[in-house]
Amino acid sequence: MTVAATTKTKTKRGDLAREKLKAAAVRVLNQTGFHQMRIKDVTQEAGVATGLFYHYFKNLESLVREVMSEHIERFEATADIERDVSKGAWLERMRSHYRLVVQTYAEEPGVMRCVQQFAADDPAFREHWRSSYNQRMEQLVQAFPRVFPEVDIPADEVRLLVYALGGIGQDFLHEYYVEQNADLRSSEYTQDQIADWLAALFYRGLFASNPARESLSHAQILMDIKRGGL
Repeated sequence: MTVAATTKTKTKRGDLAREKLKAAAVRVLNQTGFHQMRIKDVTQEAGVATGLFYHYFKNLESLVREVMSEHIERFEATADIERDVSKGAWLERMRSHYRLVVQTYAEEPGVMRCVQQFAADDPAFREHWRSSYNQRMEQLVQAFPRVFPEVDIPADEVRLLVYALGGIGQDFLHEYYVEQNADLRSSEYTQDQIADWLAALFYRGLFASNPARESLSHAQILMDIKRGGL
């Protein structure tokens, strides 16, 4: 066996083959899920020989870990996510993040299910996922004093508030896109509609007030949900 046959090369052709296998893995995850996926499923989906798989990945777990890590990187790319958001435009800032999350759930529900499954099976990945989420939450925790300069509350309570708000929509997205909850899906919503609703709910929770009605594209009805005297 030659050295070339056992050495992973950094070539454009090799990069394309590696990306082809990862793209195939995403499709298989969306079709069957992580626990049912086999290497054969991935190579057949990619249209390559099984032996090529082992040229780029040690095992199925290493492939899935790389795919999942790239998804984490997408969620961490704040500068890209908020590229078109004006400074101080908090509703649009929230909406830009929700657009990415909703798009990922809508287009890759199997991947989002796999995040939970793989995190349960792989402690290293679970820690990576939690660390990434905590990092994103801490960005808002650190921004809190600048956003509310007149509010004097302890940092641990700011963190409690931010983390509690950070969970807005997660169960809904899982039920709607991953579990295909029939009651929720009795009405079909576009990705933009859902991102608009979730951003408005987060805004209301953080600022204890409604965003400007004209700033909402689909969730204006929320502006009318308020109670008078108790």
